[in-house]
Amino acid sequence: MSFTADIYKEISSDVTAETKRTFPFAMRMVKFNNGIMVVFAVNIATRMRSAFLSVASEASKNRFPRWKGVEINTAALPAYGIDTPFVVLSQLPNSASDIFEIVVEDLRNQLKVAKNNEESLTVIIKVLAKWKEFFTADKELIMSEIRQQGLYGELLFLNECMNFHGAEAVLHWAGSEDETHDFYFGPNAVEVKTTSVQAPYFASISSEYQLDNGDVPGKLFLRFYAFRKSHSEGEKLPELIAEIRGKLGENLSMMQKFNEKLKKYGYFDEAEDSYTIGYYQRDNYCFAVKDSFPRITKDAVPLGVADLTYRVSIMSCMPYAQDTQLVLELLKGGS
Repeated sequence: MSFTADIYKEISSDVTAETKRTFPFAMRMVKFNNGIMVVFAVNIATRMRSAFLSVASEASKNRFPRWKGVEINTAALPAYGIDTPFVVLSQLPNSASDIFEIVVEDLRNQLKVAKNNEESLTVIIKVLAKWKEFFTADKELIMSEIRQQGLYGELLFLNECMNFHGAEAVLHWAGSEDETHDFYFGPNAVEVKTTSVQAPYFASISSEYQLDNGDVPGKLFLRFYAFRKSHSEGEKLPELIAEIRGKLGENLSMMQKFNEKLKKYGYFDEAEDSYTIGYYQRDNYCFAVKDSFPRITKDAVPLGVADLTYRVSIMSCMPYAQDTQLVLELLKGGS
């Protein structure tokens, strides 16, 4: 669990011991080396969560981005005998505690690395703006199993590419950018597909453009992975992400880009405890998409037909199978 989830759990378990207090909250304070304070609080009566974030000066509550499920105000904390102003996030009724904790964990992480207390307000507004944009777009904070699997597949291929391109491979990953294909290497492109269904395998194609090499100046490849899923074994999504970050090492620029792409895709570290599915590779293949490769392209779609999705039999793709290592070498030359 995250630091924030742990501390709220601790407060909630002790909340009965706080019931004799006149103050409505049971609280725990954390103070960082930069002077910024975060107070985690649970309302004794309602058990709803709040977070008090110290700032250097008073701020109008109208400055703060907000969204459904959270209330944002400013307040003091006389219970701690200090006159420092605080920005207060409060969970509203009928909202999920785990989602609130994920947002607070993000705020905690960002405030911890701020230079000083004067930066606190700027950091808070920036983080809240990010989450407002996320929730306004009506995105799911925890990705569906299908989307998790898709991201895991793309990251597997990214991990393979890093053996040839190094950290710069991150620049070729376009899966979070709403591009037609998942990876671009100069004139060449790669589409990644996965399945967790036993053989015979099929690749689910979401448009007539995904396997159309007419818009790709170079070569188009299909990288396919077949998985067995498990809730008790196998490599989990956060573990693969940690492995890739380990390879990025001290390359802060590529690390930042990788983290930004993950968030655009819909993955947040603060929610990593929710990703409990493990993956084992059953099979993997790489195909060159060309000539009479089994597919539907835009030129074959009748006028008036839209939102096309279809499945391709992997067995029928076997005549186009390629040596993955040779493909990776070719992509390296094309980057």
